[in-house]
Amino acid sequence: MPAPSFNAQSITELIALRAEQQGDVPAVHTGAAEFGEKLMTLTFSDIARAVDRLAAHYAQLNIQPTVSSGEIPPERVIAVLTSTAIDETLLEIALAKLGLTALLLSVNNSTAAVAHLCKTTKSTHLIYGTKFEQTAKDAQAHLAQEGISLEVVPETRYPLWGPGGVRDAKIPQYPARLTPEQEAKRTCVVLHSSGSTGFPKPVFISHYGLIANAAQSLPKTGFSALPLFHGFGHFSIFRCFYHGKTFTLMPPHLPLTSANICRIIKNSPTPPVQHFAVPYVLKLLAETDEGVEALASFEAVSFAGAAVPDDLGDRLVQAGVNLISFYGTTETGALMTSRRADYVNDKAWNWLRAEGPIEKYLELIPQGSDTFEVVVRDGWPAKIMSNREDGAYCTKDLVLQHPEHKTWFKYIGRLDDTLTQTLGEKTNPVPIELAIRGNSPLVAECIVFGDARPQTGALILPSEQGKDLAKDKKAYIDAIWPVVADANANAPTHSRILPEMIDILPYGTEIPVATKMSILRPACYKKFGDIINAIYERFEHGTGQPKKDISSKPEMEAFLTETILTALGEKASAGLSPTTDLFAYGVDSLQATRVRNVITKSLELGENVNLGQNIVYEHPSVSALADYLLSVKSGQDASNSPEVAHKTMLEMVDRYASQLFKGDASSSGPADAQINGHSGEVIVLTGATGSLGAHILDQLVRRPEVAKVICLSRAKSHEDSFKRVQDSLSQRLRKLSPEAQSKIISFASDVNKPDLGLAPEQYELLRLQSTAVIHNAWPVNFVLSINSFDEHIGGAVNLLNLTLKSPKKIKPAFFFSSSVGTVQGRPDPIVNEDFSDSPVTAGGMGYGRSKWVVEKIMERASKETQGRVGVLRIGQLAGDKENGVWNETEAWPLMFRSANTTGTLPFLEEKPSWLPVDQAGQTISEIVLNNLNTAQPSSGNVYHVLNAHLASWSDILEGLKKGGLKFETVDRYTWLENLAKSNSDVTANPTYKLLNFYQNRIGNKTERPHMEFKVDKVEASSPTMKQEVKAIDSDIVALWVKQWKSSGFLQ
Repeated sequence: MPAPSFNAQSITELIALRAEQQGDVPAVHTGAAEFGEKLMTLTFSDIARAVDRLAAHYAQLNIQPTVSSGEIPPERVIAVLTSTAIDETLLEIALAKLGLTALLLSVNNSTAAVAHLCKTTKSTHLIYGTKFEQTAKDAQAHLAQEGISLEVVPETRYPLWGPGGVRDAKIPQYPARLTPEQEAKRTCVVLHSSGSTGFPKPVFISHYGLIANAAQSLPKTGFSALPLFHGFGHFSIFRCFYHGKTFTLMPPHLPLTSANICRIIKNSPTPPVQHFAVPYVLKLLAETDEGVEALASFEAVSFAGAAVPDDLGDRLVQAGVNLISFYGTTETGALMTSRRADYVNDKAWNWLRAEGPIEKYLELIPQGSDTFEVVVRDGWPAKIMSNREDGAYCTKDLVLQHPEHKTWFKYIGRLDDTLTQTLGEKTNPVPIELAIRGNSPLVAECIVFGDARPQTGALILPSEQGKDLAKDKKAYIDAIWPVVADANANAPTHSRILPEMIDILPYGTEIPVATKMSILRPACYKKFGDIINAIYERFEHGTGQPKKDISSKPEMEAFLTETILTALGEKASAGLSPTTDLFAYGVDSLQATRVRNVITKSLELGENVNLGQNIVYEHPSVSALADYLLSVKSGQDASNSPEVAHKTMLEMVDRYASQLFKGDASSSGPADAQINGHSGEVIVLTGATGSLGAHILDQLVRRPEVAKVICLSRAKSHEDSFKRVQDSLSQRLRKLSPEAQSKIISFASDVNKPDLGLAPEQYELLRLQSTAVIHNAWPVNFVLSINSFDEHIGGAVNLLNLTLKSPKKIKPAFFFSSSVGTVQGRPDPIVNEDFSDSPVTAGGMGYGRSKWVVEKIMERASKETQGRVGVLRIGQLAGDKENGVWNETEAWPLMFRSANTTGTLPFLEEKPSWLPVDQAGQTISEIVLNNLNTAQPSSGNVYHVLNAHLASWSDILEGLKKGGLKFETVDRYTWLENLAKSNSDVTANPTYKLLNFYQNRIGNKTERPHMEFKVDKVEASSPTMKQEVKAIDSDIVALWVKQWKSSGFLQ
């Protein structure tokens, strides 16, 4: 495809063209301190003359590379650190005319960041403004210690107006060093990221890339109050220059207030009709009637750089503001906007439209819950950087897909904004911060925290309007609580903020922010770390108030009931009895933590008693928790002993085995009817939205003997369920033929209900037509006790009963994805493919214990009913062999990622028995279909779905290096020390959050004995397992590295 052509090939040619064709047209209205609020004008001829004067001056300073006559000079970067004003843009263009590239440095950068950017861009000189002399010299000294030379040059600013200005001075035309053709593909300017997750990263923009970006804009006059080193601010002025339209720039000496911005807009000699803004500026203007009126006067108000709270945007649109969300990146240019043809009737300002030429260049990678990462494919004209092997650019930006318009998306934040809490739940802090900051005039800034913590909290910076009220902390929190409550209502339960987890920063506190006014998250967490730690200390341990001394069970139950109902708040309902399971009743992880902390602060339990974080999970009813607390108080705690858990497990097996369907199954239709005109196997599958489930589904629908696969998942609707399944397949890069796709049906379901949460006709469809059920969904939670899996065990029985109620003579087979954890507590290291005899084998976690219970119920079903059952004991799964996709949040991938942060990886005695997830999916599909083909009534089998061929750790390390990962191999203790000393900010270094896990897993001097799992049965049922599964080798490990590098997980 030929590249599109533009008015000019470089900014040098563009300015020359504008001066020649529109020399007398005002190019810029702006100001300077000596003119007060008066706006001054530069025409396009003035711009060209000012550039010539600067080019002639800097040419005399020998900053250009020396080359022979007629030779094209190599690229050279010149860093610029100066107060933002039109002078900065003029200097950028002048350097381009000299054949040089300007690195525009943000004035917010630290000395270390300035030095880092100069080093990574190989800048030879740093031109500095007066205010930044010390920073420039400190950066020079910093680099000198590394043996890197950086010349520092004071900036020269000539008058633009008045005596000595461009119209008075004699300025000869200065010839361009390069032709437009020579310039086009060279780097024009280097901007940089905000450095929100570490040092800022340089972004190299070619002349062609800048022109292509500028061309994607409305040919209208514009206004901006943004700094010109900011990506959106930088492109905004060149968009107006490209079309020959006037640009009004906020005078840099005026404070950024609503009143000042309104005056400049009103007084501009050439009224601007489009406003380029960031959310910070919109919030400023929205706080005054005059500001809203000023915004409404524009034909278009475009914003970029961050999200705008929905409530704020809605208020502006209702006031007549034509608000346009403008999404793009410095690296890719503009990608999507919410520009509409009819602003009166189309109010969807916050939904970006992936329409027009960009549509075929966008790749949207599912991240779950209808969110996607935006990826720009190679070939998009404005894309000037790649970070994936196929030339694409992965933005790490998250968007939400519109439920009806599939090409509409809403920007919601960054992948690296995500907070990972101690129970594994993830929180995106951005929507919460936006909702609180954007919807209360009392709030200037909000910082949500909670990474590697049990719950979230918030630091609030009062606005000028709220500063006096903030002197009374309780009154201030009460005043802003309605917007916090609204934010909570729209957040997942584990992300919600409690009043006691809020603290107020003193008015005027300086918040580390990027140039686009978004917070620099790691810098904020570091700066306010002591305050955050104090909030958690106060929350978890109280403030020294007298504690209650409760000794009787009725009194303890009354106290706990009140505490739980208070924690639930409006969610509380009638019917909380002492024996009610708290998690079935509605208690979530946040409320469990709150209950635990109230207990810790309020009850006298004796000296040196330290309650575990998971006491509510381990004792999930008022009665059980009361018993536990009273036993702790008396010094006789035995309630969480293995013996108690084992007794519970055996009781569960008996209780649920008694609920197995043993009657005669009626038929309201033919037992072997066709479905949708097809004969063949009809398989019910749960868990298709997970990795293994997606691969099982992928394998089943490819088989000719399978007519349909009916997926059951928790979802808002059947349509949502189907979409979640499709997203899961896409996330694992599974591509199906139209015929295979047509075999998928998906229902929104709740298997924990006897009718599976389905309508009667849907349940009957499954009962009459299904030939097998694969139950592959289970809560992955390693802190819940066996009691809290009760309803999920009941869900497994509901699905098992579905097969027993079938009118078919030979019942549909029921398969359950169990875990090797059900037998890893065995004293015998050799594990056969048979049912366990004792609950002791399930180890100490509720997760493994719960699956052991289901296994035993299935064994009972095979003996006491006509049921046909198959236990699939699954081991450690790894990335697939075709694409190498492996969940980046798991412990092993995160260990490998530490090579990027510590430069080391441990040498372990580990002998990995990892099984690629696609081979696991293929094995399970073969077991299921083989079982159906050789159907025997009342049968029960156990299959070990794992890799019996052990790899060596040396092969793993070799594969990582083969894939391009650089690291030094060290012993495990050195690696643990290196990890402990590495960056503790888990946003930038997510491996750090698993430090305790690794210390327990590999730091123990006693190696875990190797267990040998027999695979005779699984190999007899699965050709894949018998013939294709081999030990993990260096080639597949290298494939994982390739995939992780393409996604940006590894560098």
